[in-house]
Amino acid sequence: MLILPLHKPLTRENFPLATMLLVLVNVVAFFGFQSGDRDALAEAQRYYVESGLGRYEAPAYARYLQSTGRGDEAAELAELPEKRRIVQVGRATLTDIRFIDTLQGGTLFADADAAQAWRPLRADYDRLLGDVFTLRYILRSSEWSPLRMLSSAFLHADMMHLIGNMLFLVALGVLLEGAIGPSRFLGVYLLGALGASAASLAWRWGEVGGGLGASGAVAALMGAFCVVWGRQPVRFFYWFGVVFDYVKAPAIWLLPAWLGWEVYNLWTNEEAGIGFDAHAGGLVCGALTGAVLVTTGQLRRDYIDDAATVVAGDDRWERALRHLGRMENRQAEALLDELAGERPHDFGIAMARYRAARNEGRAQIAAQRAIDVLRLQAGDLAQVQAQQGLVGELAGSGALAADVQDGLVSRWIELGQVQSAEALLSQAGAELSRADQARQWFRLALGYGTQCDDEQRARILRDVAARYSDLPQAEKARFLLNNA
Repeated sequence: MLILPLHKPLTRENFPLATMLLVLVNVVAFFGFQSGDRDALAEAQRYYVESGLGRYEAPAYARYLQSTGRGDEAAELAELPEKRRIVQVGRATLTDIRFIDTLQGGTLFADADAAQAWRPLRADYDRLLGDVFTLRYILRSSEWSPLRMLSSAFLHADMMHLIGNMLFLVALGVLLEGAIGPSRFLGVYLLGALGASAASLAWRWGEVGGGLGASGAVAALMGAFCVVWGRQPVRFFYWFGVVFDYVKAPAIWLLPAWLGWEVYNLWTNEEAGIGFDAHAGGLVCGALTGAVLVTTGQLRRDYIDDAATVVAGDDRWERALRHLGRMENRQAEALLDELAGERPHDFGIAMARYRAARNEGRAQIAAQRAIDVLRLQAGDLAQVQAQQGLVGELAGSGALAADVQDGLVSRWIELGQVQSAEALLSQAGAELSRADQARQWFRLALGYGTQCDDEQRARILRDVAARYSDLPQAEKARFLLNNA
């Protein structure tokens, strides 16, 4: 089952800084600190087998299993060939802290000589395990460690584990961080990580194993989102087997759906190797934290209300789109004009008004509405491409005034769409004054520099220095070229 709220697109206006900071920390932890763990762990396990350490610990582990009432596991191990048995014990005991503690006491060995021979081998093995970053910070069942309870929320088992959690983190961050602010959002994440870990420890106390991943903390964001947005209808994507679609429903309805799914799997899918206990604990922790925020009035109500005005507040937007699809342009325009008055900066509404006028063949009104779209801040590449199409349609008509071009170039550079900005400057920039041309070409060079494209940056700086030699930007360009 997949339920993902996709109610608001990610734009510069609602860019979730705290969310992206958390994404960065998780990514750096995985690619920076965990990147060498596979090789380090393989080296430690190879030592475990080849040094002879496993020959001492395998029978000790069998005695430990018998003494703790796990005789069936001991019998299964005894049936394995010796080398395979040693490998299995080495893996099984990585997070079995009770076994390690008992082993240190020396009571599990056949005699004192075996214990004495074991100690230096184990010391070397522990040093090798110390090089495995993940093992130092993973949550271990049956161990109360606040540091590990928190640090494990920034570790991941593999690439897909990371990508899945970060996808949910960004989707929820756009909605929740905007509604409660970045500092409270970070608080929900960190408290959720602790709450999810505590729930996992409570559920698995006495077991052997470990847990890692941001999913418990992300589940807390889910719970907080449901309570903070409450009965406000939101748009979300769902996927059950082969059935998937977008639908709108009050945010609070997602809480029992999410929680019920985690609890169901916790009881019926125990062998999946997924922390359903941590997910459920995170959801509850996040919902309680969200309730506190709601009760104490720590919400950005305008963000929640504004987000729902068109998409979920009523059906005017859907009706307008249906009219457009049937070429009922006049009916669509009546609805779109109302919505445009309420949300003058909504890109989708502005584009729909342009299409309605164009479909009706009203060229002059369509051109003006195209200009209205071009004056808006594009939020993503798709919107930039839509504006590029409008620029192409208006080319040669005289409707594309210099200030519109200037604004487009500035906004596209800010958005990182430097190639699009350069294409517009090359095609239509002649209508700008020389001073404005020099200013925008120089900004474009800096934009390429921001993207670490030194070759394109140098190319444009040289062009600015040659073409606008009498303007201040030429001197700046020469300075940057000489000091590159």
